[in-house]
This record gives sequence, structure tokens and C-alpha cells, in this order.
Amino acid sequence: MAQLPLAVQLPDDETFATFVRGANQELIQVLQQLPDGLTYLWGAEGVGKTHLLHALCANTEEAVMYVPLAELHDQVQPQILQGLEHYSLICLDDIDAISANENWCFELFALLNRVKDAGRGCIVITAKHAPSHLQVAIADVHSRLQWGLSMHVHALTDEDKARALQVRAKALGLHLADDAAQFMVQRLGRNMRSLLVCLARLDRASIAAKRRLTIPFIKDVLAI
Repeated sequence: MAQLPLAVQLPDDETFATFVRGANQELIQVLQQLPDGLTYLWGAEGVGKTHLLHALCANTEEAVMYVPLAELHDQVQPQILQGLEHYSLICLDDIDAISANENWCFELFALLNRVKDAGRGCIVITAKHAPSHLQVAIADVHSRLQWGLSMHVHALTDEDKARALQVRAKALGLHLADDAAQFMVQRLGRNMRSLLVCLARLDRASIAAKRRLTIPFIKDVLAI
């Protein structure tokens, strides 16, 4: 995938095809036909909100801007949000990281107003909490965030998480058997982000050792 502004490189394996839907079938259908205006995705950490933003960027042929706020908010100034309304798709990931800061909140408020006034383009925001429960420094931001469509991203079941690991492993060119995938979910916790970090470690170790992803190999590499 092409390099985006802010030197952010998006992973090419986080698409709609590699997102295991579980209880999020309707949400995916909406995102694949993304309406203009604001879409607000909320859910617990590790449910796949960032994956969905990456998938939207990969699915869009027009100019996009993806801003991982949890990573960048202490490296850039809030004014980075100025002018973003000119992009066809704006993805603001983890606004929880900046919404309680008055300067960042002011720029977010102004951007939401400019996008609404423009009457075109899409802005997709992710957070851990619903708009009404988000901690904000400027109270009017609550009402602005409720202008658009708010959708809850549901966590996957353990069975879906095992399948998600297998789908991602296949994208990496690996075979992860049912028992090995289930073992990872049971022994490594239920957070998908952590599970995928472990899978990336196993990918590198498998290449280096020229070994398959068996349960004994997984135990050895991850020291479990």
C-alpha cells in the first residue's frame, strides 16, 4: 500500500477479507457502502476497530488520511487536524487519546464542523466508549459526535478468534491448525491485538527455524 501522510504505513493484510465478522455482519455491510458524513465506531480494546479503519483505507481509491492518535498525539501538534476536510476519507483512530485535552478537543470540534459544512466526504472515528460516554474537554463535542452514525464493534467469540488467527496466518503464508489456534486463544488471553502480536513472532520464528506452527513449537517460541 502507498505511503500515507504523517509517515504512517498501513498493513496490507488488514482488509475486509481478513476481518472475521462474528456479530459484526451488519456493521461490515454498512462500512463497505460508507455513507458521507460521520461514522463513529466504538468498542473495547482489541475488538478490531483499527483493522476496520485500515480496511476502509484499502477499500478507497480516493485520497485518504489515517491518523493513529494514540501513537501520534504526543509527537505532533493538534493543528495537524486542520485542512483534513479536503480528504475524501478521514480516519481518526483512538480519539480517547486526545478528547480530554482542550487544544486537541478544540481542533476536533472545528474539524467536525468543517466536514459537516462541506456536505461531502467521510470521517470515521474510533473510540472505546459510545459518544455520550466519551470524556471530552469541550462539552459540545458530545453533540457533534452524535450527528452521524454510531456503531458498536462487538468482540469475537473464542471460536471466532481462533478462526481470525487462522485467516491472518494464511495471509502470512502459514498453516495454523485448529488445535493450535484454539491453544493460542486459551493460553495467551482473549485480546486479539495481543494474539496477533504473538502470531507475528511465530511467523518470524517459523521462517528462521523452518518449522510448522505446532503446539510444541508455539510453546517453545512463546515460553508457555
